[in-house]
Amino acid sequence: MKIQSINYHSPSFTSNRKKFDVQGHIGSMHDGLHNCNSHYNVQNIIDTVESNNVKKVLVSSISALNSEGSDLFKSEANGAKEMVMIAGNENVKIYPLISCQPGIAKDTNVVKDLLEGTKFYGMKFHPTNTKKSVKENFDIYSKYLTLAEEKGLPCVFHSTSDGLSSPDEIIKLAEKHPKLPVVLYHIDLMAQPDRMKQTIDNIANSVKAGKSNLFVDISWLTPLFGKGDENKNTINHALEKLGPERIMFGSDTPIAEMGDKAKYAQFSDFVENTIKEFYKDKPDEAEKALNKVFYDNAEEVFIDKKWYKKPVVKDSAKKAKKLTASQKGWLVGGIAVLVGLGALVVKTLYDDNKRAKAAQNNASRVIKH
Repeated sequence: MKIQSINYHSPSFTSNRKKFDVQGHIGSMHDGLHNCNSHYNVQNIIDTVESNNVKKVLVSSISALNSEGSDLFKSEANGAKEMVMIAGNENVKIYPLISCQPGIAKDTNVVKDLLEGTKFYGMKFHPTNTKKSVKENFDIYSKYLTLAEEKGLPCVFHSTSDGLSSPDEIIKLAEKHPKLPVVLYHIDLMAQPDRMKQTIDNIANSVKAGKSNLFVDISWLTPLFGKGDENKNTINHALEKLGPERIMFGSDTPIAEMGDKAKYAQFSDFVENTIKEFYKDKPDEAEKALNKVFYDNAEEVFIDKKWYKKPVVKDSAKKAKKLTASQKGWLVGGIAVLVGLGALVVKTLYDDNKRAKAAQNNASRVIKH
């Protein structure tokens, strides 16, 4: 499907700032906010973000993040197929995440095979929608993160204090994989202000202690629903405790209000104004922080991947050097046996050849026609 480019006047003063949205979706899900099933495609994303100068969007299949048995459920394999079929346009590039189902899947084999044949830029987890809590399925979640470490894939989690996508459990999981970038979407979705601040503090403490490589996105910290002041305070607290280098711009596009280009622009402006106000009288610092939050952090973590060191594959010569004296003895002995067998084979072939030639000169040889 060719993605259409749209042209109209920008509704947002932040449209001149280059953006990388780390949270986009296609597929089908139940929209709890409006109590209906919703279906999204990549054109919905383009229509929402293009006029706001969003250059890149991380996109996952929400169909593969439904609970098993749901009418909207897709397997990991079918969710990956859904992602392979999408593309952006000349203005907005789409970067697919692979949707993962720890707890539904008992091992990582399907995802491991899928990663061999298709380019993905990270792993997406939604314990709330799949109904498989991090706490009760901790070991299998950890196996997915081990695979992510091997493949150089950052991991992103739906995060909310609902007992399924608990930020505290995600932090514990990230601490088992301290080099791997792990992003908590929404920080702690819809949490009370004190709880949200506590989650930010917990993340900051883990990072500062060198226990994890955690990041947050600030999706749904909007001026919508009369929560402008509350959400501004949350962003300020994140800037203070985490610094702008640990915060990413994400929207949840095109879900609910984040599928409306005007409200998306309002959210973008709100984030920019909040950061500028935080760095009041420090315009240079404000500009650096804005660039990090809106683009640079995501680019570094998901595209440049300077944090990732590919596993070193040692060649056979190096392995041979590490053989023990006993192993070397067996190796030499084995080579000698092979040489002896080779000589025997050559001699046998030589003798057979002589006999064959003799038979050809034998007048009694019978030739069947």
